[in-house]
Amino acid sequence: MSTAFHSNAAFGDQLRSFSRAIGQIVLQRNAATGALLFFAVLCASPRLACGLLIGAVTGNVISVIVENDDAPAFRDDLYGFNGALAALAAFAFLDDPSRATAVAIVAAMFATFLANTLTRVLSRYRLPIFSSPAIIVTWCWLPLLIERGDTGAIPQVAAGFIPMLQAAFAGLAPITFATGALPGALIAAALFASRPSQAGWALAGSALGAALHGLGGASDSVVLSGACGFNAALAALAAAPLGKRYALVALVAAVLIERVIDCIGIAALTAPFVLASWAVIALERRLSGSSKQGDSHVVHPHA
Repeated sequence: MSTAFHSNAAFGDQLRSFSRAIGQIVLQRNAATGALLFFAVLCASPRLACGLLIGAVTGNVISVIVENDDAPAFRDDLYGFNGALAALAAFAFLDDPSRATAVAIVAAMFATFLANTLTRVLSRYRLPIFSSPAIIVTWCWLPLLIERGDTGAIPQVAAGFIPMLQAAFAGLAPITFATGALPGALIAAALFASRPSQAGWALAGSALGAALHGLGGASDSVVLSGACGFNAALAALAAAPLGKRYALVALVAAVLIERVIDCIGIAALTAPFVLASWAVIALERRLSGSSKQGDSHVVHPHA
């Protein structure tokens, strides 16, 4: 009986760690956040949910191979989420299930290996890796395998308070390669489960990001579809611990970077958020003269 209790406890710990790793997609080390995030993806697309599980499992398996049990990144459940994002990209961009699954597994493996390397490199500058490994790996295979079909036109949506509110929620969905206000609302709920202020920052970032994209020339249909808010939302989440001013600077920088990358003609993914967050973190340290060594791995390490 004692052995059974210990076995159940160990499984429970593993499941909690797995859920926390998924929660890191939105910068939260929180098991409830991870569970709600998975549910959001499942509601958007069972196919994407399978990709999320494949990537997270692959990333966690590889992390056991490449990292020590007492390493900060391993202890803080930071390996599974890049594998999950890399796999989600494969299922989002590739229609054929067999090809998507194969690419998802390989991409998740490489993203996790790369995360291990980048963690060591960026730790010298006390910068988090964020989703950079998944971005780099996706950029490597995307030009070779992308299926260039008709993605369909974005439907016209009448402007107004309700459409703008829906767009703010929908702006969170592309974080997991999903679309729609319902998945976005569930992601907001996942952030609320970690800390209510996180949901507030994400929604504010999404709304302001969409507004800035509109001022920058994006069409109303694109802005109201929710396609313009996720990088600004993530940047606001990452920079919020530094203060309101830095959060605002980060989301504006994310929008500007995203506009530039879109003009170049490559898939921006979450690169604008990563670059903007790195820049703001470096700016804050320079202005504050901070020299203390901190934990650069976890933005919000809540259990």
